[in-house]
Amino acid sequence: METFFIVNPSAGSGRAMRAWRRLQELVGAPLAGRFTKGLGHASELAVEAAQEGYPLVVAVGGDGTANETVNGLMQLPPHRRPAFGQLPAGTGNDFARNVGLPRRVDQWARMLREPRLRSLDLGEVNGRFFLNATGVGFDAEVAYLANKMPTLIAGTFTYMVSLAVKLFTYRSQPMRIQVDDTRLEERCFLTAVGNLPHIGGGIRICPGARADDGLFEVVVVGDVSHLEVLRVLPRAFSGNHVTHPKVRVLAGRRVIIDFDAPLHLQADGEVFSGLPAHFEVHPAALQLLVPASAAASEPAPAALQDEAAPSLIQPASPDG
Repeated sequence: METFFIVNPSAGSGRAMRAWRRLQELVGAPLAGRFTKGLGHASELAVEAAQEGYPLVVAVGGDGTANETVNGLMQLPPHRRPAFGQLPAGTGNDFARNVGLPRRVDQWARMLREPRLRSLDLGEVNGRFFLNATGVGFDAEVAYLANKMPTLIAGTFTYMVSLAVKLFTYRSQPMRIQVDDTRLEERCFLTAVGNLPHIGGGIRICPGARADDGLFEVVVVGDVSHLEVLRVLPRAFSGNHVTHPKVRVLAGRRVIIDFDAPLHLQADGEVFSGLPAHFEVHPAALQLLVPASAAASEPAPAALQDEAAPSLIQPASPDG
């Protein structure tokens, strides 16, 4: 199986580079890949890899690298779209947590020897695809602040510091929300649209979200006080926050969120702006490389089967 690796050398404060070197040691030869050189470069490299005919493209880095790689792959028509994989080596690694990808490089390398695929839904908001959960309100403002903090601080710690700061400054905002045919208009602390459950390095914001059911889980947190937030927040790590009386859970394929305040949106930890926010789910948009235990009962197509270990080894490019 020919595999192309997109490596973010700055991801995880150098963790991605260490993982990349370790993977090549385990394989015993250089692997085909390129290093990213800045924002958006992973998307460009994903398109180039697909055009060169690679059937599998792997992002080596965190959620941001995975997000950019997926956005590149989605520029290709379905019949020319490679399968997607991630060697998690970032800070939060929510996507790996969501789909059960191993973080140890030796365990991850087994997936190349025994490749298995499963279908993966993707979310889209205002033309940008996302893997995990995206949101408007408190979580996006926390992500915005976290992204401005020094990258040398561990990801989960950065998120928790930003969260603590925003607890004292953020106020619920009026939002207009439509989930398929259901319409809401109320003051909301946050609204999360989940393709997968976790955000923020382990917060299970949309606990029922699954990336193989063709639906979003939409979690609307109403106008909660600061005291209520302090009580509910610890429960969000297990997903039990959805039992709070001011939390509403909906499901749908199309979501529109509009608001008047200058709020941000976040998708896979990346923060941006744009009103109104239009969300749409894309069922089975990609094939995802997963451990054999997490794959569907059907094996990978013949083109992705591991017929011989040497087929995993490809010459490295000058940049990677």
